[in-house]
Amino acid sequence: MTHRAAFGIAAVIALLLSACSAPQAGPAPTSAVPSVQEEMPTAVVQSAEGKKAVVHAGVSFAPEESGQLVGRLAADGAGCLVVRTGDGRSTTLVFPAGTVFNGEALALPDGSSLSDGAKVTLDGARVPADEKLSVCPNYFRLFSVVTATVDP
Repeated sequence: MTHRAAFGIAAVIALLLSACSAPQAGPAPTSAVPSVQEEMPTAVVQSAEGKKAVVHAGVSFAPEESGQLVGRLAADGAGCLVVRTGDGRSTTLVFPAGTVFNGEALALPDGSSLSDGAKVTLDGARVPADEKLSVCPNYFRLFSVVTATVDP
């Protein structure tokens, strides 16, 4: 019985010693360089009748995928301006900084004007979803407009 007790004590001591010699986890290393946030600063401008247009409000660090959208300008159920493509998909639009409403038409900084129902060709880029824009139902499908052309 003394052999069992001695063996048990030796096993406990060995276990404690191995725990003491194991490397201790310290605080996570920190980087001297702050990480770049993948963000797209935006604001929402609103017309007198309640239409909403998302506009850039600073330099965007969000990844972009260049592209083009063709469809009709419309307001979704929340009043946010979208383009509805021929296949029925709606994409929320993010307009250049300086875009404002002129009555119910949208006036872009380049002097172009867009009205509800207009057939448009939009050049720009698809950008990642942005939960800050959840006021718009399609905040997960965004297109950053660079130029807009009204088609006849």
